[in-house]
Amino acid sequence: MLFAFTGTAFVSRPTSFAFKKAMHQVLRLPQSARYIASVIILLAIVLAVSLGLPESSGNKRINRMQSFLGIIFILALLVLTSKNRSQIQWRTVIVGFLLQFCLGCVVVKTKWGTDFFTWLATIASSLLEFARYGTKFLFGDDVGGSAIFAVSVFPAIIFFSAFIQMTTYLGGAQWLLRNLGWLFLKMLNTSGVESIVAAASPFFGQSENVLLVKDYLEHMTKSEIHACMTAGFATISGSTLQGYIVLGVNAANIITACIMSIPCSLALSKIRYPETEVPLTRGKIVEPPRCTSEVNIIHAISSGAALGMNLSLLIAANLIAIIALVNLADFFFTWFGQFIAINNLTLELILGYILYPYTWLLGVSNKDVLLVSQLLGLKFVANEFVAYQRLTDESKGPSISSQLTDRSRVIAEFALCGFGNLGGIAQQIGAFGALAPSRKADFSQLALSACITGSIATTITAAIISMVM
Repeated sequence: MLFAFTGTAFVSRPTSFAFKKAMHQVLRLPQSARYIASVIILLAIVLAVSLGLPESSGNKRINRMQSFLGIIFILALLVLTSKNRSQIQWRTVIVGFLLQFCLGCVVVKTKWGTDFFTWLATIASSLLEFARYGTKFLFGDDVGGSAIFAVSVFPAIIFFSAFIQMTTYLGGAQWLLRNLGWLFLKMLNTSGVESIVAAASPFFGQSENVLLVKDYLEHMTKSEIHACMTAGFATISGSTLQGYIVLGVNAANIITACIMSIPCSLALSKIRYPETEVPLTRGKIVEPPRCTSEVNIIHAISSGAALGMNLSLLIAANLIAIIALVNLADFFFTWFGQFIAINNLTLELILGYILYPYTWLLGVSNKDVLLVSQLLGLKFVANEFVAYQRLTDESKGPSISSQLTDRSRVIAEFALCGFGNLGGIAQQIGAFGALAPSRKADFSQLALSACITGSIATTITAAIISMVM
């Protein structure tokens, strides 16, 4: 034992010395050379894992390489269109994509990862189901137990908003966000403001997350504003989760997509709009504020319920207006199509052909590309609710979901999971502008870029999932 111990110590010292010497030599390299080496290592890891995984029906290595090349092409376009290519924070980009890829591997290829996210989805779904008790009390068992969209979704939004407001009043939400924000700050080298908003996006949503940093909004850099907006566009909020479940979307896929898109949204934002200033919260975590307006927990619950009601009415109004306008547009396109000998010319069909190449790059099966690209286009001009409803709708025959391969269906569910749409742009400009009126010009200038970047982050999450399926 003594010989083994001393032998081990004897071997470990030169090994440790050699490692330190190697690290010293690496640190002496120019920063650009270290970043290039890191990118090469990251690509090697991604290729080794993706090509090394066993094939399955519909998930061949050639399909994975389709997604891989698509991601490279999309990232190259983002770099070329960057606001300032020489200032791209490559550490944030490299670590962000490594985190996203590792999360994808854990979810898809490990039993404990699959079980954990399925458990999260079950917990979230079960929690939101408690809203039915209030609905049945108010409207009766027949209405409260029905599958009508408004009856199933809006009470869950009101309940979850009240629950979040209650936990915020008690300090639980602040504890969670503070720790998640610290994790992003240390790993991705983002500012405290960006870290907190990104961590809060899947829980609070794209309008409410900025309330956590409202005291810093007047002093945020443009890059910080872009990153905060992008995080909101790249995810959905927990309060709307029940709506997607009611439409028949896999809850585990939604939760996984949100978590994976957080580091990706920050990485892409730092490509599209790199930091060229010195953020006020560089290197320090922002403490989420405790609610001071509520006098007690009952007041907090009431405030949350009121916020949920406003959100429900806003969603209802948007859905009514957007679905009606989409059908109006389809009516005129179909009418015009008859004059140019194109049958069934619709807005979806036009958007489908525009986004066809992009959708193929995500790894969608060839026969399903047009169907999925139409959904992506519909999600951008309308919203994710309308797109998910079209994916699962069986009122006019077999649903689109039933016509897709398993691979294409999973990619579609992941790619649609985000608030990146034209209506969301107006919503974010309004929310940011109300809190910092003097910066409204900056918010308006950055919103479209952030929306596109957030939408790309969501679709890259889908492409990474397709690489490890």
